[in-house]
Amino acid sequence: MSFSKLKLPESITTGYQDPCRDFFIPLLENAKSFDVAVGYFTAGWLRDVAEGMAAFAINGGRSRWVISPQLQVDDANAIVEGSLDQLLLNERNKIEDNLLALIKDLKSEPRTLLCNLIKAKVLSFKYAVARTNSTGMLHAKMGIALDVDNQPCAFSGSYNLTAHAKSNWEHIDVFQGYGHSPENSRVDLITIRFNRLWFNEDPSFYVCQPSARLLKAMEVYTDSTADRFLNSVKGSSLPLKLRAYQNEAIKNWFQNNGKGMYVMATGSGKTITALATVYKLKEALVERKRQGLVVVFVLPLKHLLEQWVKEAELFGFETIKCYESSNAWKKLLSSALVELSASKQGCVMAMVTNATLSSDAFQRYLKSINSNFLIVADEAHNLGSKTYLDALPSNAHFRLGLTATPMRHNDEEGTEALMEYFDKPVINFTLEDAISNGFLCKYEYHPHVCELTYEEYDEYLELSHEISLESGKSEAGKRTALHNQLLRQRTELIAGVSNKLVILREQIKQQKSSLAGLKHTLVYCGAMRDGDDNRHIERVLRIVGVEAGLKVRKFTADESMEERREILDLFSKGELECITAIKCLDEGVDVPATRVAYILASTTNPREFIQRRGRVLRQYPGKDKAVIYDFIVTPPAGSFTEPQLVERELQRGYEYASLATNKTDCLALFEDLAQKYGVDINETQ
Repeated sequence: MSFSKLKLPESITTGYQDPCRDFFIPLLENAKSFDVAVGYFTAGWLRDVAEGMAAFAINGGRSRWVISPQLQVDDANAIVEGSLDQLLLNERNKIEDNLLALIKDLKSEPRTLLCNLIKAKVLSFKYAVARTNSTGMLHAKMGIALDVDNQPCAFSGSYNLTAHAKSNWEHIDVFQGYGHSPENSRVDLITIRFNRLWFNEDPSFYVCQPSARLLKAMEVYTDSTADRFLNSVKGSSLPLKLRAYQNEAIKNWFQNNGKGMYVMATGSGKTITALATVYKLKEALVERKRQGLVVVFVLPLKHLLEQWVKEAELFGFETIKCYESSNAWKKLLSSALVELSASKQGCVMAMVTNATLSSDAFQRYLKSINSNFLIVADEAHNLGSKTYLDALPSNAHFRLGLTATPMRHNDEEGTEALMEYFDKPVINFTLEDAISNGFLCKYEYHPHVCELTYEEYDEYLELSHEISLESGKSEAGKRTALHNQLLRQRTELIAGVSNKLVILREQIKQQKSSLAGLKHTLVYCGAMRDGDDNRHIERVLRIVGVEAGLKVRKFTADESMEERREILDLFSKGELECITAIKCLDEGVDVPATRVAYILASTTNPREFIQRRGRVLRQYPGKDKAVIYDFIVTPPAGSFTEPQLVERELQRGYEYASLATNKTDCLALFEDLAQKYGVDINETQ
């Protein structure tokens, strides 16, 4: 908010007004910079304005302080005329030792707060030393702040920034310099005076940068277990301990004014990071500032919402489930929003699917929100179509998108629109980062070459020809409905190649006879049907369940929410040995127990196979590694070679192999295939 809307007082006199409550806290809450020159300063003042300093830090504010070291007379007399850089080292050390002694004497809480703010670069300071021994000490009591619109507010008076100053009779004059204010000249004068001090241009004082020695000595008093500065400023106590990169993501999001995307590898904790972000925002706005906040969580599928509800409960969040009986949630949401609008305080949280978000009924609720508003979108890349982009609320002050793969496949326009809405990624924590730091399991990758039959290859070539013809009819960057249908048919054909089942049968047999066994196995299947109208997943079920005798169930859109919960629970316990799935496990569903995965079906969309790999690599008790079996489809022996088929398959293969523990063996196989089918390796990596 701009200072012009705050109705700041023209002056403050202690006894009549509270300087911290009536001026400094609201000023800091809405400032992006805060510069102060003051003769007497204590960290206790920071504690008194902690609420304002919290918002200042969260908003990415930066503060500069010029202070007096309050030297003893003998120390001050030791400073001679000339550049400070020419002073003897022991004299400079004496000054800084004096400063450090003052810091040591502070009480623990304000001392930690001060040092954390300095370490986090929210607060920078320099100290002023008289150029001659006759000058005395810096006795300034002035400052200037800028709001988000670069409009200034300056102050000066008798008030020192100490915890005890408010008990004295003190007076502050406030000068607001926006528009054509007659106070502009006073604001300009204070700005000039401060800048001359800060840049060591004042005729009476040296203003010195603290040495690395002093800053390092102060780090002893920082809270290394806290989230840099947010926890120390706010006194926040999250219910879960976060990893360093999760804290970094949250800090970056707040510093980006509450907008941005968390681009984090599948399995690296996007959900917990997002909920922790909401926790901190709720604490700052609702608990501390007594304001209202609406949070809408948007997810692509219902079973993901169930998962998020459970995670949200860990943070003490009560959410309205806008995916059950519409009559029930509509009444709850209406009542909650009306109460929030009337009281201007409290928090309303709603969970909703992408489809419900875009409905007319839910859009009416969104448009009625007139308080602080945060939208959190999981798997945000799914919202890049025009329908969903139009549904994203323009009145959301805060925006957070979560994804492992922000780039939409063959949709540059949709990708750019999402980036424009949510803003830039504020963290990019890759799969390689997660594995190398021990947050995901290492894995082996075993690709198997799988030849098409001649009949399948003829059908593939025919579909490719039709796709090529239809592509010429498509407008630039857009595909016709027939073009998309033909692409789906070709993808399903590759997914359902009959020889994949032959290889699967043999691999399952070998795996069953091994010491590791078949517990916690996942098979990704295609949606294609054979000549007898049997789905690919049904044929896999026969191989795994009937022939191999494993306890197996399918996880598809046909199963109810209750059945899906039961399947995942049995699988995690080991009572169900195998799950066969088509696409329902692709986004967001937790199956951390998975130890072995067979990728029978995969599209050319990198997002799909990257997500599937990350899902398999989640950590689980007793799981030291994961194993991924893949099927690289090639033309039948002796047939005409269509290199694009092998090129697409090798793109996936190289991606999976890139981080595998047996990468060298995989690359040798791929190089042989590339040479055999005339594929440019550089195009696939």
